[in-house]
Amino acid sequence: MKLKAVVLPVMVAVVGLSSAPVAAQCPTDGCPAQTIGTIEAPAEGALVSGYVRVAGFALDGNLVSNVDLYIDGTDEANRVTPAGGANINLPRPDVTQAFPNYAGTPGKDPGFQMSFKAANYANGSHRLYVRITDVTGCCYFLEPRTVRIDNSRNQAPFGQLDFPQADSSVNSNGVLQVAGWALDDKAVDHVDVFIDGLIERQAVLGVSRPDVAGYFPNVPEAINSGFVIFIDSTRLTNGVHTVTVKVTDNQGQQGLLGTRRFQVFNNAPNLPPFGVVEYPLTQATWFGNCLSFQPGLPSGSPGEIRDPRYLMFVNGWALDTSVYQERGGVSHVFLEVDGVVIKDTRGAYGTLGCRREFNLGNALVDCYGFYRPDVEQLYPGFPQSTYPGFSFAVDVGLLVTEKGFKEGNHILQVKAVDKEDNQTLLKELPVTFECATGQYDPPPLGYVDDPTNYKFINGIYPVIGWALDLDTVMRVRVLVDGVPQVDAVRGVDYAEYGLPSPDVEAVYPAYPQKANARWRFYLDTTKLANSEHDLMVEVWDMRYHKLSAGVRRFIVNNNTLVR
Repeated sequence: MKLKAVVLPVMVAVVGLSSAPVAAQCPTDGCPAQTIGTIEAPAEGALVSGYVRVAGFALDGNLVSNVDLYIDGTDEANRVTPAGGANINLPRPDVTQAFPNYAGTPGKDPGFQMSFKAANYANGSHRLYVRITDVTGCCYFLEPRTVRIDNSRNQAPFGQLDFPQADSSVNSNGVLQVAGWALDDKAVDHVDVFIDGLIERQAVLGVSRPDVAGYFPNVPEAINSGFVIFIDSTRLTNGVHTVTVKVTDNQGQQGLLGTRRFQVFNNAPNLPPFGVVEYPLTQATWFGNCLSFQPGLPSGSPGEIRDPRYLMFVNGWALDTSVYQERGGVSHVFLEVDGVVIKDTRGAYGTLGCRREFNLGNALVDCYGFYRPDVEQLYPGFPQSTYPGFSFAVDVGLLVTEKGFKEGNHILQVKAVDKEDNQTLLKELPVTFECATGQYDPPPLGYVDDPTNYKFINGIYPVIGWALDLDTVMRVRVLVDGVPQVDAVRGVDYAEYGLPSPDVEAVYPAYPQKANARWRFYLDTTKLANSEHDLMVEVWDMRYHKLSAGVRRFIVNNNTLVR
């Protein structure tokens, strides 16, 4: 009986396909004799306004290459979807359960979704046509739908609550993530988060959501329609709770995005701190002056820094939960190389700890407690969320000449400890130690600001970062999975270099080009598979010395195929 309950709505929808008109512009020679599909939303005769979601499924055994929407006719002038069509090849387990013969075919994921703006059409009845095109060129139209448009109606804001998932638990580190997306035909004003019926706070808006842009390709606001907020669940009692998320538009109309039950199961004294290491990137090269003395070089300092030109930095932030129940809060952050502690913000293990460095304009280094308003915005209410930043300055020359480390590959670990002595590994990454003075040609350094790690990107995406070299930067190249890329706008295989970088200048005052060290590269993601990729930045100096400035992993999400 359960199988019938799942299959019945799909079967009823498909019955109407047999009388669907086949447009003349669709070839039929050599095409599958049997095609199955339907428009599931909107319903026949539905009264619509604002942004109208059009969704359904289509099966013919082949991989679908395009799904296009037409309104009031099937001529090209009536096509609504932009180049690339709808968001396609979406998983539909209910459909494959109903039609198991298609489960092993290339078209095993038959779902599609798109939208149109009702305000572009007059009030009254309109006819929706959906054309399916597969990779062989065969195409067919699904049974059309009639809708009634009433633009006088203010569409309620809509969206989805993605996290927490229904009946999930919170016990890994005491942090409850509330995230999703919201849209409106006018403008989203704010998103409220309620815990057990009481207002908790408003979520942060403007989070990049290229997946939502795929569902609503003609909605400019969709690309930044995400919201997120992080809540300290240790302030809640252990047990079952309810989170409710509501969105309000600038007209005061409200929409319910979702309600979820979740379970808190926190052993507060044992919850470790958490955080993010933002710099360096994985597979970065760290270099330093390994000579004890060289004419013309600055004298350096007798302590942790011998030559300030070659400093490597480790930056990020760390927070802790359970402060309300126990003696919580971050105590200190420390660095290890191959299991040996080299830096600690509390000054243990023979290091100097938090201090001002004369060779860096008396800037604070090896410290925890830097101001991070971006973290405070995402983690409001967390103790220390206003000042959770940490920064270390490492002189590789000192490590090689005086601390017993060798040139070559090493493992860097960044760890945080709370006041209950709970420890967590924030990040582990390979780095390469190199003596720049060994060949009198110091290698370059750099960073990728955007995309961040595991960010979803699509279309023509501007990759942004910075690069420096004591011999001046000649060229910056972008490689994806080891393959050099061509700038989609400029048509060359190197990035535009020389953009303003006052933030870089403040950290690396001894480098030429420090004030204009930022670069930009337009990456055509439509030429990449919809999957994870490694982006490597290769910096060339004036001596043609080239070196990786690090690797950033990102995810391509082009759910539409460009024709």
